[in-house]
Amino acid sequence: MKNRTLTPSEFVTNVVKQFTARKGVFSEHRNVEDYVPENVNKLKQALFLFYVIQLDYAIRGRVLYEGATKLWSDNPEFFRPQHILKMSDADLLEVLTKYMKPRYPNEAVIRFKQNSQKLLDDYTGDPMLIFSEAENGKDATKKVLEFRGFGPKTGHLFFRAMVLFFEIEYKDIEEVLPPVDRHDVRIAFYMGYVDSDDMTDKNINLVKEVWNIACREAKENWLIFDQALWLLGSEGKPKSQQDILDLLK
Repeated sequence: MKNRTLTPSEFVTNVVKQFTARKGVFSEHRNVEDYVPENVNKLKQALFLFYVIQLDYAIRGRVLYEGATKLWSDNPEFFRPQHILKMSDADLLEVLTKYMKPRYPNEAVIRFKQNSQKLLDDYTGDPMLIFSEAENGKDATKKVLEFRGFGPKTGHLFFRAMVLFFEIEYKDIEEVLPPVDRHDVRIAFYMGYVDSDDMTDKNINLVKEVWNIACREAKENWLIFDQALWLLGSEGKPKSQQDILDLLK
């Protein structure tokens, strides 16, 4: 175990404080929630998050979000399941490649088509219903994970974004474990909170528990902490404990 400069709860407190003040690594970088179009109805905002986040894998977030913003500016009607299902695979591939630049474009086309159909069939094309029809936070997470490509990382990112942006309240929100990717695991390892940065199910679940308990002890919203941690890892790209501490200055 590496030496701990901060306890997990102290780390959470420091990260959230810097994030909310937009200091250090958080001064220039933004989360997906910050790119949601303004001055449009909730349905359009939810659809934007639904389609953008399902491509948030194996790609730098800023590239994806800025591309999606440009696409919205050029053609806001694109972000509708009815529109996507009417497009040919070739046309959809061209649009996604031009604007959103997914790492695996053919898979992106499949996701958009299949998820659009499921959204129409199960929720009348409205992502908000995934959450309003859920009994609690855990049930909402389960419903999200039924969509293609919405796995432990991407699915929980969509959950976080929707809950935060639309201020959705669940009584069991603290029982929903935060999403964890390789950046989160490495940060926990560098800070001395876990013994390994291996991406095994056992280690990933351990990191989830570490962050969950730390947020409770620090009395900080894990959804806000997750926003900060996402940027700290993906944009800061720390390679040591000292790198992390320097990014938080």
